[in-house]
Amino acid sequence: MKNWKRLLALCLSGAMALSLSACSGGDSSESASPSPAPSSEASGQPDPSASPAIEADLSQGVLEFSAGVSPTDTLLTINGTEVHADLFLYMLAMNCMNIQQYLPFIGQTMEQVGPTMLEETVSMAVQQVLMRQKAAELGCLLTDEQNEELRKAMDEADLDTNAPFWGLTEEGVEFIFEMNAYHENIYNAVTHDPSGEELAGYLYRVKHILFKTVDDSRQPLPDDQIAQKRAQAEEVLAQLQKADDLPALFDQLMNEHSEDGRGDDGALAAPDGYLAAPGDMVAEFETASKALKEGELSGLVESDYGYHIILRLPLNLTDEEKANPEYAEGFRDAAMAEQIGQWAEASEVTRADALSGLNVADFYAKLAAYQQALLDKNAAESAPVDSAPIESGGVG
Repeated sequence: MKNWKRLLALCLSGAMALSLSACSGGDSSESASPSPAPSSEASGQPDPSASPAIEADLSQGVLEFSAGVSPTDTLLTINGTEVHADLFLYMLAMNCMNIQQYLPFIGQTMEQVGPTMLEETVSMAVQQVLMRQKAAELGCLLTDEQNEELRKAMDEADLDTNAPFWGLTEEGVEFIFEMNAYHENIYNAVTHDPSGEELAGYLYRVKHILFKTVDDSRQPLPDDQIAQKRAQAEEVLAQLQKADDLPALFDQLMNEHSEDGRGDDGALAAPDGYLAAPGDMVAEFETASKALKEGELSGLVESDYGYHIILRLPLNLTDEEKANPEYAEGFRDAAMAEQIGQWAEASEVTRADALSGLNVADFYAKLAAYQQALLDKNAAESAPVDSAPIESGGVG
């Protein structure tokens, strides 16, 4: 998923799950985020079994115990706007929860990915604060109708029960509930549906011949096999560079040699080529493709999949392709990401010492231990916690 979309999936959902089943110890409810979760049965909560030696001190607040800070401590300042610990650490926990589901598949630990999670959370916080600052400048603050919907959603949410599990203040909860509405207002203010010319500049069409240097599980082939693949690719490229009829020879050699999506029936994944938008393809492939003129041939392009030979095709959008809402949405998403990126680059961000010294894996393990201890305490006192996600009302 594109980075911008992934951030939205984490914190701009119309159903912000402040509990995420961590308050019940049960399975996570189905995600209402803009992108599907990896598994409908994947738990969103920190894994208490990952830190069995941690004994939670419930005489402290959750953030004091897990991060050594108070909820109202300032961790970031963005163009003069303070981001308090409760909000920042909630976002960090969401990032950790998201990546935790993938750690077994990528062969890494929370200790290894922690610094990346911290930086992504800083980026997320900067983006969210900037949208509020720019909404004031652009005249697209929340409407009375949006504010009324937010008040109703917050009144219906069981915040008194769930907030102690995260250390969220009323101000932090309100910020989270407002995210979706602010995003939509900024989105409508700074983006527009593309014209035909803009859409043509956004999309590109290509064919390629792929010589894979990884196996079906994405593990690298032995060095001698990789060398053979490169030699084969260079030989095919040399033939194409001498072609009198490049499109015809390209199709012939693509059908003979390309390993793109070959199934049991031997069929190629896209014999007619790909219509692609920015972010659809791996970075090396996209960069090389967009550098070509229509009808032009690339050299050897190496990616994590292997060696590519790319032929840029005329765009020639069909009426159906022009009307595809996915492309218009992608165009607007890209414009939004570019605008937010420009704002972020020009912003002044100051980090507190407590943030610079934060160990993400340690924080996350202590958070898990504290939440589990609080669950156990509530169970012992016969005070079950509602496991339903808190709905933000889909405000926007």
